[in-house]
Amino acid sequence: MKLYLTRHGQTDWNLEMRAQGRCDQPLNDTGRNQAIALRDKIAGLDFDICYTSPLKRASETAKIAVNGRSEIIYHDSLIERSFGDFEGKIIKSWSELVDGVNIDDPELTKITGGVETVQSVLARTKTFLDELKAKHPIDAKILVVGHGGMSKAFDWLLSEHDPDAFYGKTHLGNCELKMYEI
Repeated sequence: MKLYLTRHGQTDWNLEMRAQGRCDQPLNDTGRNQAIALRDKIAGLDFDICYTSPLKRASETAKIAVNGRSEIIYHDSLIERSFGDFEGKIIKSWSELVDGVNIDDPELTKITGGVETVQSVLARTKTFLDELKAKHPIDAKILVVGHGGMSKAFDWLLSEHDPDAFYGKTHLGNCELKMYEI
């Protein structure tokens, strides 16, 4: 099975370096143009279905990129990681906001301010991947439109990494596309 993973196009909050999390921000003009460029990039790919986060920035990206070529399924497991009390705030460094804590530490079981743990994000992503494997044939080609935090979870679960690797080493840019074999 081939999984094509992409992140939504740019929003105004991306430009402002604001933590979006589950805040439902739309694409800006640049983001729409990025989605159009993604549509052109994937025009030659024959994917079977598209899954997307229901948040505006991802669902709008999916609609533009797919351009009516396949069914789009909105899936709550693909919603962005919750950044709790920090959503909407300008982020220079997460560790400054969260009392010096690396919020991408997979060992943390609780994070101040209601930030969703990496363990929770990984569990949601694994459940989604298991669902894909159960629902679709082994030769399926699937497009997934999601978020930066989710892209880290997909990469962690689907890529080889040594025991010393840090979570979040891969973070997709807006409308960047990455392919995984699952």
